[in-house]
This record gives sequence, C-alpha cells and structure tokens, in this order.
Amino acid sequence: MPRARKNIWRTFNIYYRYSRKSGLLSFLFSNFIKVALIIGLVILAVWILNTFIIKVSEIPDYLIENFRTEVVLLFFVFTESVLGLIPPDFFILWVSEMDNFYLWVGFLGVLSYIGGFIAYYIGYGISLLPRWRKRLLKFYANHLDKIKKWGAVFIILAALFPLPYATVCTLAGILKYPVSRLTFIGLFRIARFFIYAPIVIGVT
Repeated sequence: MPRARKNIWRTFNIYYRYSRKSGLLSFLFSNFIKVALIIGLVILAVWILNTFIIKVSEIPDYLIENFRTEVVLLFFVFTESVLGLIPPDFFILWVSEMDNFYLWVGFLGVLSYIGGFIAYYIGYGISLLPRWRKRLLKFYANHLDKIKKWGAVFIILAALFPLPYATVCTLAGILKYPVSRLTFIGLFRIARFFIYAPIVIGVT
C-alpha cells in the first residue's frame, strides 16, 4: 500500500474510533432517522392539508397577499436569532411562489447565517451575567456537552440538521467559541437552505 494511502487510512481509522467512542456516530445515525421521520411527517401533513383543509400550494399566495414581506423577514431573523424553534422550511415554502425562487432561498440562508451571529453575541453577552450563564448552561447541559466534545462538528450538524441552530450558536457565544471558526462553519447554514429547498418544493 502506498505511503500516502496508508496515512489516509490510518487517519480515517483514528477518526472512526474516536467518533464511535465519543458517541458521534450514534448521534449522526439518530439524526438521520429524525430527518427521515420529519420528512415522513411533512408528507403526511401535506396530504391531510390538501385533502381536508387547504391546498398547500395556495398557502404561499395567501401569505404573500396578507403579510408584508418586510414583516415576515424580520420575524424570520428573530426566530433564527432567538428562538430557533420554527423550522426554516416554512419560510422556504413562503418564497416558493416568488420570482427568482432560489435567489430568495439564498437570501433566507444569508439571513439565517446573520441570525446565528446575533445568537452568538447574545450568548456572549449572557456570559457576562453569571446568574443567567449558570441557568442556561444547566438547562442546555446536553448540547453543551456535545459542543465541548465535538466542537465544530456539532455546530455543523446543528446548521444542517433539525437541531436548534440559534440555541447552539448562543451556547457557543457563552463558551466564547472562536468567532472566526463560526464565520466559516456558518456557511453550512446557507447550504442547508439550498439542500432542503428542492425537498420542500417536491413534497408540496
């Protein structure tokens, strides 16, 4: 076996053993299952809506006609900065009937990227308030442990998978995770919108 290939294989084995021992592989597997379940639930919800309530394809037109674009975008930035509880796929559905759909998808991705930084600096501010810092770190002890163990990998997973990205960024701020790394890692959040957009449109 050539030396370069041998070194690559050795490095892969080291990372594989670490990922397995630290629980990263099982965490990845469980999240792939969650994604599959969420897609299944979305398909079921779309079928129920289309059959008994309202055509899903009519929802974007309703939202566009009844809510100002600026208001929806501000609400989106708020959820991506503070709550992180509303799946961004609903906003992808909102822009699905607009001209230049993928341009809007990219714009949502950039706003979400910015929202991650807002969440980070909210966390940084909380780190200066000992009482709030202690409460949040205790409440999100599970996420905190994963950030400490997996660092950038966990933040990337939060950017791509159904994890509360804003919450993870806030915890990163509390821990004073290097903002220079978050600048690069956050690009995965933008990629998430382009990955999920065809799925959202295909399902609906």
